[in-house]
Amino acid sequence: LIVIVASAGIIICALAFRLRPNYKVNLVLTGLSAVIGVYLVEIFLFLTEPDIDTQRRVKQTNKMGIAFDIRTIEQVINELKNNGVKAIPFPFVSPSFFKEGKIYPLGGISNATTVYCKEKRGEWIIYDSDEHGFNNSKGVFANKKTDIVLVGDSFTHGHCVNRAENIAGQLRILLAMSIVNLGINGHGPLRELAKLKEYGEPLQPKYTFWLYFEGNDLKDLVSEKQSSILLRYLDSNFSQLLINRQSEIDNLLIKYNHQYKKSKLKIILENVKSIFKLTQLRYRFNLFNPPPQPFSLFRKILEQARNITTSWNGKLYFVYLPTWERYATQVDHHTFYHRDEVLSIVKNLNIPIIDIHEEVFATHPDPLSLFPFRVKGHYTAEGYRLVSQAIYQHLPKEMPK
Repeated sequence: LIVIVASAGIIICALAFRLRPNYKVNLVLTGLSAVIGVYLVEIFLFLTEPDIDTQRRVKQTNKMGIAFDIRTIEQVINELKNNGVKAIPFPFVSPSFFKEGKIYPLGGISNATTVYCKEKRGEWIIYDSDEHGFNNSKGVFANKKTDIVLVGDSFTHGHCVNRAENIAGQLRILLAMSIVNLGINGHGPLRELAKLKEYGEPLQPKYTFWLYFEGNDLKDLVSEKQSSILLRYLDSNFSQLLINRQSEIDNLLIKYNHQYKKSKLKIILENVKSIFKLTQLRYRFNLFNPPPQPFSLFRKILEQARNITTSWNGKLYFVYLPTWERYATQVDHHTFYHRDEVLSIVKNLNIPIIDIHEEVFATHPDPLSLFPFRVKGHYTAEGYRLVSQAIYQHLPKEMPK
C-alpha cells in the first residue's frame, strides 16, 4: 500500500506535464504531497520506534510493580564514571563495518566494565569482560583444561540477564566443569565459525555447543557473506590469530565506539538508504521480499565447524533456539523459519541436535512466560535455565556433574 501511494505520487507528477498549466500545478503538488507524506511517516517511525518500545515495557513493568530504568546508556556510563568506574558501551558492530579492514574483531573490549543491555526487568545489565572481551570471568582463557565452549549470538551472550542467569552461568551451576562463553550479540553463523577457529581451537574443549537462533541467524549470514575476511574462514588453514592481538582489537573497538557516539540526526543521515527504501513502513505492512536463503553456505559452515572440533577429538552439538513468534502466532512448525530445512542439514552432517523447541517450549504449559513481559525478545532467566537443563541432559553420563 505504501509503495503504491508513493509510486502513484510520482506517476501523477509525470502525467501532470501533459495537462493544462493550472492542472499541472495541482497535480504536481498532490503527487509531491503524497510522496513527502509517506517519507515523513517513515522518518517519524525511524525516530520513535525505540521510544515506543521503551514506553511499552515501562507500562508492563509498572503493572508488575517493578521500576523500569529509563536512563540512556550514556547516562549510565556517566554515572559510573562519576563514581570512579571507567565503563564502556558494548560495541554493537555491523557485520559490514570491518569487512575490508586489516583486522576483523570477533570479541569485545577486554577487561572492561561493559554496559550491555536492558530488557528482562527494565534494568541495565553491566558486566566485567574477560581478557578477550567476552562475557566470562577473567582468567577463563588461562585454564589449561576447557571442558565446554558455547558459540552463538545474543542468546548465548546473555541478553539481557545477569551472568549467573545466562546459559553458560546456569550450566556452571549444574556442572563442575570449565565453561567458556563465546556468544556475541548480533553474530551469525559465519562469525560463529570464525570465533570457533580463533578462540575455540586454542582451548580445544571436549564439547562445543553451537547455539542457533532461528529468528535471525540465516538473515545475519546474508550480511556476513559480504565480508571477504569472514568468507576466508571456510578455509581451515585461515586465521587472523586474534587471540594474540587483543591490544590491537581494543584500540580499534574503542575508536569504533567513539565514532558512533552521534545524534539521531546523524544516525538518520547514515541511514538515508534505509529510509529511502521505506524500511519501517514495509516492515509493518510485511512488504519485504526475503532474499534467497543461504542454505548451501550454511551447510559448508557447519561442516567446517564439525571438522574443526573433530580435529582435536572434540564433539560438536547443534542447539536449536526458537523465537517468540513461534508461540505467539499460529504457524506451521515444520516450515516456520525454515526449521525442517535447517535441521535436515544438521542431521545430514551427523551433528547431534538439541531441539529446544521440542524439549522445552512445546511441552511447557505457558511458553510465552519464558519471554520478558510475554512480548517479543530474548528469554527470561527461567527460559535460559530450562535451555541449560536440556543441554545438561544430553551430556554423556560419565561426565562430572
